[in-house]
Amino acid sequence: MELGRTLVLMLVAAVFLCSGNLCIIASKVDGLVPYSSVTVTFLIEVVKLSAMVAAIVSNLNYVVLRYLDAATVSVLWNLKILLTAVLFRYVLKNPLSELHKLAIGLLVLGVLTSQSDRFKQAGGSDNNSQHVALGLSLALVGVTLSSCASVFAEWTLKRQADCPFLWQSLQMYGFGVLFNALGLLLDGESLVLDGFFHDYSGWTVTVVVVNSIGGIFMACILKYLDNIACVYSHSMAMMLTTLLSMIFFAFSPSLEFGCGLGVLVISMYLYHHPLAQVAMEKLEGSPQSPTSSEDEMPSLQVKHSTKYKEVPREVWEEPEPESSRISIAEA
Repeated sequence: MELGRTLVLMLVAAVFLCSGNLCIIASKVDGLVPYSSVTVTFLIEVVKLSAMVAAIVSNLNYVVLRYLDAATVSVLWNLKILLTAVLFRYVLKNPLSELHKLAIGLLVLGVLTSQSDRFKQAGGSDNNSQHVALGLSLALVGVTLSSCASVFAEWTLKRQADCPFLWQSLQMYGFGVLFNALGLLLDGESLVLDGFFHDYSGWTVTVVVVNSIGGIFMACILKYLDNIACVYSHSMAMMLTTLLSMIFFAFSPSLEFGCGLGVLVISMYLYHHPLAQVAMEKLEGSPQSPTSSEDEMPSLQVKHSTKYKEVPREVWEEPEPESSRISIAEA
C-alpha cells in the first residue's frame, strides 16, 4: 500500500513535469518563445509560493529548450539522479544498497545510449554541432544546480518535521520570488516598452499553472519521500514526454533512444524492487547492531563474573557465636 501511494505521487508529479515542457514547446511561435521567460518564471514562483538556485534552473530550462527538443531535455535531466545519488549518500548520509547502485548505473547507461544518435547527427553540421554542444553543456549545468538545490530543499523540509508543509513552501518559494524579481530588473527596459504580459497566450498561462502545480508536488515528494523518488519522477516524465511528443509534435524516436528508454525502465524497476527495499532496511539497521551488541556484552560479562566470582569463606560461612562455643565446651 505504501509503495502504491509512492508511485501515485510520483506519477502525478511526472504528469505535471511532462506537461510543463510540452506546454513550453507548444507556446513557441516559429520555433521561438515570443514572451519573456523571466516574467513567466516570476509568475510560476508567485503562484506556487526555491531560492536563487531554483530560479536559475527554471530560467535555464528555457535556454536549453532553444537548442534541444523536449524529449532529449527530459532524458538529459535524468542525469540528475547520478549526482543526486552521490549527494543523497554522502551529504544526507542515507544508505544505498548494491541493487540501488546497479539501478543508478543502468540509468547512466540508458541516458548515454539514448543520446548516442544525437552526437552522430551533430557531426554533420558545424552549426548544429555547436547548438547541440551548447544545449548539452547548459543541461549539465542545470542538472548540477538542480541536484544541489533539491538536496538542500530536502534537508530544509525534513529538518522540522512538525512544521506545516504549506508554511515551509511559502518560505522557500518566497525567496524564489525575490530572486526572480531581480531578473525582472535586468529586463526592465524591454518590459517597460513591451509590457509585462507581452505576447502572452493561452499556452503561456498554461505553462505558469502547470509548472506551479508540478513544483508543489515535487516539494511534497521531497518532504514525505526523498530525492531519489523525485528524480525518478523526472524519469517517468521523460517517458510521457516522449510518448506525447510522438503524438503532437511529430517526434520520431531513434533506435538508440528506444534502447536507452528501455534501460531506464529496467533501472526504475530494479530501484523499486522489494529486494532493494529489504537490503535498504538491513543497511539502515546495521549501524545499530554494533551498538546493541556492545550494550549487551557488559551485562553478559557481569553475569559471568558474578556466577564464578570467588567469595571469601567468611562471607558465606558465618562463625558461631562466642557464647555458644563456650557453652558447648563447658558442657
